[in-house]
Amino acid sequence: MMLTVDQARTRILDAVSRMPAKKCGIVDSLGCILAQSVYAGENIPPFDNSAMDGYALIASDVETSSDENPVTLDVIETIPAGYAPVKQVKNGQATRIMTGAMMPGGADSVVMVEKTEAKEGGVDIFDSAAKAQNVRFVGESVKTGDLVMSAGKVIRPQEIAMLASLNISEIDIYQRPKVAVVSTGDELTPLGGELKPGKIRDSNRYGICAQLIEAGFEVIDKGICGDDVAELERTLRSALGQADVLITSGGVSVGDYDVVKIVLEKLGDINFWRVAMKPGKPQAFGIADGKPIFGLPGNPVSSLTVFELFVRPALFKMAGYTKLLRPTFKAVLETDIKNDTNRVNFMRAIIEKHNGRYHAKITGDQGSGILYSLVLANGLITIPVNQTIHAGETVDAQFFGDAF
Repeated sequence: MMLTVDQARTRILDAVSRMPAKKCGIVDSLGCILAQSVYAGENIPPFDNSAMDGYALIASDVETSSDENPVTLDVIETIPAGYAPVKQVKNGQATRIMTGAMMPGGADSVVMVEKTEAKEGGVDIFDSAAKAQNVRFVGESVKTGDLVMSAGKVIRPQEIAMLASLNISEIDIYQRPKVAVVSTGDELTPLGGELKPGKIRDSNRYGICAQLIEAGFEVIDKGICGDDVAELERTLRSALGQADVLITSGGVSVGDYDVVKIVLEKLGDINFWRVAMKPGKPQAFGIADGKPIFGLPGNPVSSLTVFELFVRPALFKMAGYTKLLRPTFKAVLETDIKNDTNRVNFMRAIIEKHNGRYHAKITGDQGSGILYSLVLANGLITIPVNQTIHAGETVDAQFFGDAF
C-alpha cells in the first residue's frame, strides 16, 4: 500500500522535534529562529531629536513666515549629532541642529535648512512650522518594557539592527541541525575519476549538499560508500556521531541490492515506504539514536524532489520554523497534461507571470533520471491522481528557492 504525500509528510513531521536553543552573537543569528521573547530595556529613540538638518525653534514664532515675509530669529547655539544642547530656546530664538541631534529645551519644532537662510548672528525662516514638525520623540519607535519580538520570529537584518539598538549583543536562537550526507552504491564514480563501463558520476550528493546550504544548514559530506555492509555501517554510524540528521541517497527502491536496507535497519527504527508520487516513490525514513534518517531514491530528479517536499520541511521544523512549506499558488497551464496513474505527478516547469497571472509549461521529458529537466525549471507544478488538466486551466505551483 502506498502512502499519500500528505500522509508521508505528516509522519515525518510528527517524528522530528525542534532542536535545543543556544546563545549566539546577533550577527550570527541571521536566518535563525528566535527562542526567546525580546522586551525593550530602553526607549528608542532615547531622547527627542531632530529628523532634519535645520533649525529648532518655537513654532508659534514662525506662524506667519513665508518666502515674501521671512521671520528672523537669533541663533543661540549649534548642536551636532552626538552632543547635548546647553541652552534653552526662548521666543525669538533658534538653535542650528543636525539630523539626530538632541532637541534643545523650549523648542517644539524644526524647520529644514532648505527653508532658511543664515545671516550673521541669526537666520531667516521662509516657512511656517507646525508644532512637533520634523521632531522624533523619545520612545517613538519602542518604549521601555514593550514586547519588540516574540519567540519564533525569523531573524532578518532588520531584527539584528533592532537588537543592536536595544543594546543586545547576544540572543537565544534555536540551533540548526547539522546534516550528514552519504551517497551509496558501487556504481558511483567520484568527480575527476575515470568513468568506467557501468559507472555513473555521483551527482546526488552535490545537489543535496547544495539544497542544504541554500536552506541555511551545515553540511557534513561523508562522500561515497560502496555496497559493502561493514563499510556502509561504519560510515553511517560515523555520520550519526557527527550530525543531527543523516541523509543517504540510493538503495531504497524495490529490487535494489539490499545493502542499504540491511544497514539502515541495523541503525534504528527505519520504515521503507512507497509514496504515491512521481518522481520519488521509494523512500526510507526513521529514527536512530534520536536522530532522523532520510533514505532518498537514487534517481537524481527523485532525490532532489523528495528533499524539497519532505526533508526540507522536517529540517525547518527542527530549526524552529513554523512556516515549513514553500508557498503554493495557481498557474495557468499552457498545454494539456494527462496523469493516468494513481500517483501525484510533480512536474518540472517554467513558471512566468503574464498580465498579472502565472503561467506554467513543463520542461520536456519528465523522466526521473533526466536531471536537465530540473536545470531548465524554476518550479514544480502538481498534477493530481488520474486527472487531465487542459490548457487554460490552473494547477498548483511552487517556485524553487527564491525564483520568481
